[in-house]
Amino acid sequence: QAAMASWDRVHEIISLKNNLLVIPKENENENQPSNTVIEFKDVSFAYDNGKEVLKKINLKFEAGKKYALVGPTGGGKTTTASLMARLFDPSQGEIFLSGRDIRTYQDNERSKKIGFILQEPFLFSGKVSENIIYGNEEYKNLNSQELEKVISEAGLSSLLARFDKGLDTEISSSGDSLSLGQKQLVAFIRVVLRQPDLLILDEASANIDTVTEQLLGEILKKLSATTTQVIIAHRLNTIANADEIYFVNSGQIIKAGSMEQALDLLMKDKRGS
Repeated sequence: QAAMASWDRVHEIISLKNNLLVIPKENENENQPSNTVIEFKDVSFAYDNGKEVLKKINLKFEAGKKYALVGPTGGGKTTTASLMARLFDPSQGEIFLSGRDIRTYQDNERSKKIGFILQEPFLFSGKVSENIIYGNEEYKNLNSQELEKVISEAGLSSLLARFDKGLDTEISSSGDSLSLGQKQLVAFIRVVLRQPDLLILDEASANIDTVTEQLLGEILKKLSATTTQVIIAHRLNTIANADEIYFVNSGQIIKAGSMEQALDLLMKDKRGS
């Protein structure tokens, strides 16, 4: 009886259908190359509780630039990033990825173009090598020796010294066998080998030591010059080199300009609250 009750709950979950449907492309112009990697057109978003997090947002992020999203906790930074990766669809408005409606991409096609690294990445049980090539069609059939050669050619081989057995280091089902810094190394190496058009870093270096943070910064330098980076962070040194800084709060995304202007907006928001 206990097993049947559990199965009812499990069955309810696995029977859910994806509500992020893929739509057909409207015209062939959507295949044309675009220097704009991600674009929001009049985008609004509200969660199921009805609270509107974003209101009529318009923005364009260009290829090869580094953008920073700053603002108070709960201001909408992670929501904005999730919309860029199509973890949600907007309540109103449209989002374009490389000049094409993001809803026209198949899931595997979209995931090749977007990398998303969280504050604590999720790793699967198995070896470090298996986690690095997860979701990578180009390298999925490589053995450890072949993958090690690829990592070496990418200039990342020195990072394997951070793992006791290199690529053959075992990872438990919860990932607790690795430190947070090691988990982030796996996530960053995985992204660099995929060379996405858009890389989203959501507090990816918030809880790691300074040495590991420097290592991760070096990894990002191996990305293609055309990769657009969107960084959500509270550490000022993390966003100091951003090309453009945006302040996110109260449903709005405002171009802040310089670091000083962004700090001024943050201080005004704190005084207002």
